[in-house]
Amino acid sequence: MENILNKKGPLMSNELSRLLEKSEGINYNTASQRVARNKKIQKIKGYFISNLSLCYLEKHVKDGLLFDSLNKAMFENGKKYWYTLNALELHGGIINQVFLECYTNYPIRALKGHLPFEKIIQKFIKSNILNFNKQYYIISPKLKKTNINSLASKTIEVIKGNIISDFGSLTKNIGLISYNTAEPFGEYGKLRWAFKGVSNITGLMQGNKPGFILADIIIGTPIYEKDVLFFIEKIKHVQSFNNASKIIPFLIVDDLSKEALSALKYHGIAIGFIKELFGQKYAETLKELISVLNNAGASLKSSPEKYLDLIKELKKYNEGLANNIRGALFEFVVGHIHSLHSNNSIDLGREIIENNSRHEIDVLANYNDKIVIAECKAKRSKTDLKTIDKWLGKKIPAFKTWVGKQETWKKKKIEFEFWSTGGFTDEAMEKLDYISSSASKYKVSYFKPDDIRNKALTMGNKKLKEALDDFFLITKV
Repeated sequence: MENILNKKGPLMSNELSRLLEKSEGINYNTASQRVARNKKIQKIKGYFISNLSLCYLEKHVKDGLLFDSLNKAMFENGKKYWYTLNALELHGGIINQVFLECYTNYPIRALKGHLPFEKIIQKFIKSNILNFNKQYYIISPKLKKTNINSLASKTIEVIKGNIISDFGSLTKNIGLISYNTAEPFGEYGKLRWAFKGVSNITGLMQGNKPGFILADIIIGTPIYEKDVLFFIEKIKHVQSFNNASKIIPFLIVDDLSKEALSALKYHGIAIGFIKELFGQKYAETLKELISVLNNAGASLKSSPEKYLDLIKELKKYNEGLANNIRGALFEFVVGHIHSLHSNNSIDLGREIIENNSRHEIDVLANYNDKIVIAECKAKRSKTDLKTIDKWLGKKIPAFKTWVGKQETWKKKKIEFEFWSTGGFTDEAMEKLDYISSSASKYKVSYFKPDDIRNKALTMGNKKLKEALDDFFLITKV
């Protein structure tokens, strides 16, 4: 059995039994019993039809083969569970709970004959397929080693939320939904939807019973036919109820494959292309912004001012969204400043696991002789002592340990920086001054609004100075 798995990779228990039957010259039932009783082979159970299990060796975890094998096995033999894995894979391995509820077709409230979202997700967590950190679900690093980009994933979710809000305003303004009924992340048919609105349009009314506009959204990733199956199944589900209300379903996208488009049209689903809903220029700006977010370090090296152009465009088309993602954009500012002095890599929004916790590195700058890790706060209020204590007491020790484990960085100096567009309270500055003057094993620096502006001035970058004055720093210091 181990020889078969070594050659073939992870296999479903019935496939392994058939191969064992052939190689050993025994009947299928005997082979199947031997597979079931073998304790050396690892198995994932409880997700597949006919009590099948996925059989694998420990080496498959290290080789990175297990996730893809599990994904394929669930698609073919446990479709209702596969939606969870596909949603995580579609979003870079990390997703907010409310979005995961949308991208799976599990009821969020008790529904006869259906396992609820909470029970299914708990099953994934107990099996160590997913981790949960109070708000976000993450593919377990034991299943798939992924460099989680928190900056991109969280910012794209903010962008999605803004588009959903704009979609609500649009449907209200043209009279498609009734005033004050737009509901982001609403529940309908005991399922979660990115958008729900009540409609009194004649074609949707049944006597005095209104219809509904329901929508979900996928952007910032290639969309194939399999990726829209969750939405098709959700629509089938709510339409199967006795006396079901009439609905108009929308899937909001920036782009999708021909096969996905055909599948949605075949099932009578309206496709809400962002360029058609909100204009070509705005759609292009969002697409470029998401591309920059997904490739932050490379973008800062190849086109360091691209994000500055996007800020200007975004403020023109949607200033509210620009303000909502100011924090993410400020990380680009700090990364931009470091990219001009470092010939090596710049990384933004990287998540690490250290000291039994997840920690997000806002900016990671790799110099020839040192590693710089910067914390960035783009708030109007001053950074307080509690925030600084958490940074000094929890984050820095974790970052220091993690850097020490990176083979090529062991001999480099390490520096920690805190950048705050709102400045610091007196207590916070007092603590930072003390640490920066007394720390001997590493360097600690902090940057107030005037320090940040002076950095831009010394760079001689007019665009950056304008962005700082007009967007980030608000008032001159």
